[in-house]
Amino acid sequence: MANVILSAFNVIARSRTYETGVALPLDSSMIEAYLNLHDAPCEMHIFVESIFVLDNLLLDKVHKRSQ
Repeated sequence: MANVILSAFNVIARSRTYETGVALPLDSSMIEAYLNLHDAPCEMHIFVESIFVLDNLLLDKVHKRSQ
């Protein structure tokens, strides 16, 4: 299950937007676009929360590196 969620995050993160070189957080429309093509691998609320947690971890790591 973890592998499927991580793979989904990688696909969803490809649609990330940037503003003046700064990565913006993913939004629900990006997750929704993924779910229009793929089935959720678990309950919807768990999947969505997992994607947002992974995104927060990634953005925190990027912000720490840039300082």
